[in-house]
Amino acid sequence: VGDPLLGVRERWYMLGTSELVGGDPVPVRALGEDLVLWRDGEGHPRLMLDHCPHRGARLSIGDVVDGQLQCWYHHWRFNADGQCMSVPSQGGICALAARTRVESVYPVEEQAGYLWAWMGTQSPTPLVLPEEFTDPRWSTFPETVAWSANWLLGLENLVDLMHAPFLHARSITLNGGITDDRVLVTDHDDGFEVTRKNQSGANFDWIDVHLGALPHVRLDIPLPPSAGPGPDLRILGFLLPRDNDETLVHFPRFREVSGGERLIWRSLYRLRLRGTHLHVLNQDKVMLESMRTVEEAHRDEHLAQADRPVIHLRRTLEPVFAAQRERFGLPAETLANGVDD
Repeated sequence: VGDPLLGVRERWYMLGTSELVGGDPVPVRALGEDLVLWRDGEGHPRLMLDHCPHRGARLSIGDVVDGQLQCWYHHWRFNADGQCMSVPSQGGICALAARTRVESVYPVEEQAGYLWAWMGTQSPTPLVLPEEFTDPRWSTFPETVAWSANWLLGLENLVDLMHAPFLHARSITLNGGITDDRVLVTDHDDGFEVTRKNQSGANFDWIDVHLGALPHVRLDIPLPPSAGPGPDLRILGFLLPRDNDETLVHFPRFREVSGGERLIWRSLYRLRLRGTHLHVLNQDKVMLESMRTVEEAHRDEHLAQADRPVIHLRRTLEPVFAAQRERFGLPAETLANGVDD
């Protein structure tokens, strides 16, 4: 825990939709930790270490009783803050209960139909969602896939605009445009934007990368006439690192349509486009899973001009990684690489 390749700490992460957890606790793997997600007596989501401090049993196979998380093994109970409230074998409330608590309790917010966890030890910064989640002009669908690859490789794939016309050449939404082009990188307050120099509005032409308190990416994909009336498809991407070689990727889709156009769009997306987009994500999955870990993928690289966004990403993250490694007492490492001429 603390290795930035398992995820950057002091950040908000999307766990999934609100339907991820109901009345029963569920296990969640995030940033190299086994956690348990559950709802307290008021229905508020709670997230803590999936480890009973009594004998080490998984709390996620327990129950929620009277608004408290109860371990199945000996029925010890814990409140929303992880404090033990009852040891039944010693009469319930006792001195042992008072000095026992679950470690690693993480704040969770439920907004816009999604669950967001602050994976840090410091007080969370206010959660500010992208406008697409809160502006009623946007119609949205959730989408989640799992990649057996490190999260950083997934993010490098997203900032790499030039992989689209090759890897996704047979996709109906990504098969247009030129294959010989240069890419431009422009910094902004929360990250950077990547654009194609000689192409706009053809396919995967730009991506907006945010690396601050809520890491995510934003991109637009042109849609064919078969998708119905309306502007380009807007995709937001949120990567939840699970392990060194496991990542959960949330890709909610948005389109700014209303009235009858919204009804047509939602129907056509389900019938025609969702399968196509899942096929594209599966192509990314196959490629990234062939690389698996950062250590394997970065070994003996030969990078081209089109890889400048990848290099920029690594150099932007390097001081963040270094600070986190120092905070957790881990040895220093580097991600940055040069670009072959």
